[in-house]
Amino acid sequence: MTKGPLVGPLVRFILPLIGGSIFQQLYNTVDFLFVGNFLDKTAAAAVGASATLITITIGLFTGISVGTSVVAAQAIGAQNQPRAEKALHSSVVFGLAGGLVIMSLGLLLSPAILRALRTPEEVMPQALVYLRIYLLSIPMVIFYNMVTGGMRTYGDTRTPFLILVVCGILNVGLDALFIVVIPLGVAGVAVATCITQSLSALAVGWFASQPGVPLRLERKKLRMDWKVLRMVLFLGLPTGIQTIIITFSNIMVQYYINDFGATAVAAFATYYKVENFVYLPIMAFGQAATTFSGQNTGAGHFRRLRKGTVVTALIGSAVVACLAGTVILNAHTVFGWFIKDPEVVATTVVIATVSFPFYWIYPFLEVTGGAVRGMGYSLHSMAVIILNMCVLRISLLAVFSRTYHTIRSLAAVYPITWAGAAICFIAIFTLIISRKIKQETLDGAESA
Repeated sequence: MTKGPLVGPLVRFILPLIGGSIFQQLYNTVDFLFVGNFLDKTAAAAVGASATLITITIGLFTGISVGTSVVAAQAIGAQNQPRAEKALHSSVVFGLAGGLVIMSLGLLLSPAILRALRTPEEVMPQALVYLRIYLLSIPMVIFYNMVTGGMRTYGDTRTPFLILVVCGILNVGLDALFIVVIPLGVAGVAVATCITQSLSALAVGWFASQPGVPLRLERKKLRMDWKVLRMVLFLGLPTGIQTIIITFSNIMVQYYINDFGATAVAAFATYYKVENFVYLPIMAFGQAATTFSGQNTGAGHFRRLRKGTVVTALIGSAVVACLAGTVILNAHTVFGWFIKDPEVVATTVVIATVSFPFYWIYPFLEVTGGAVRGMGYSLHSMAVIILNMCVLRISLLAVFSRTYHTIRSLAAVYPITWAGAAICFIAIFTLIISRKIKQETLDGAESA
């Protein structure tokens, strides 16, 4: 990524990321499809009520995996292989230990957390069952993300994608088995997801440990290098914290949604399932921007970094505009695939018509934010997210809920905060990269 053509390598890197993200999302989406079509809206609301908590339990360590990618990518760009290996192995050990702690705390505290979120009483029993079973797979989910973060560092996005394709298909079969053949209800889809996510983590670990892998996972090297881990945490913790902040703001949205009853809860849960298929390509473009930025920062190629970031953001925005437009034009049909209740579908369409027309903004937020993190400025990224996705979003929620108290007003909070964050990230990236290019020019002149 530090020399040669820009667009071709970026596209080849991004496409498996998009495919892999879609298949990873299929775990929960297929759960929801089976629940929405074979069970009732209470079961669908239970899966939806658990989704935000599942995200927050792994958000911190997903952020740390970004820190791993940045440290390793910068090391590879600077041709420092030992440092890249230490970043990978330290992060895997730290992630596995942290995953066990999160799983244990989640199993213990999930009833209290669901009640604090004012989960409707009719939804509570099934939400608790789904969440507790899902939590058993959290250490393996974190392991998967840590290892694939290392794979992305040297450009391998194809292997994780193929593994997720196989495990995603297996998940569909297990959901059918545990819902249709063996009617286990919500517990069945949770068990299916737990099994397939664990298998995908084991498969990724096996491939990453094979001889000849550029950044090989080796059991004898699984130890914490505290110096390298501190750098990983310095870069990764702000990203993890901002993930939690975004999730916390979504929890606040869920808090207000719960006031509208089970139909609204099921509608937003349905919306999120479809929205994820539009968001996942954005996340892939952001991950590509982080890796691209890290390698070119390590190599000192800042003009290339600027050009690659602009190209990635523009392509991402065009792709997302097409996806969001397709969903809007076929909204009733698309949301009807996930749940049959006509009232829930109608409410979901209202939510989508407010937010989806503005989804093209999001790639600018994600790509420029990823580039800023790849250069090592995670604290700047965290500050933008706190300001827009937490302070602004929660303030708007409070104002809109009192002033309008409609589903449409809650949905409007999303595009407003996307635009605010995008403007901030573009400004910060422009200032940092201009300074870096100026310094690069001065250094070149001095060496000449």
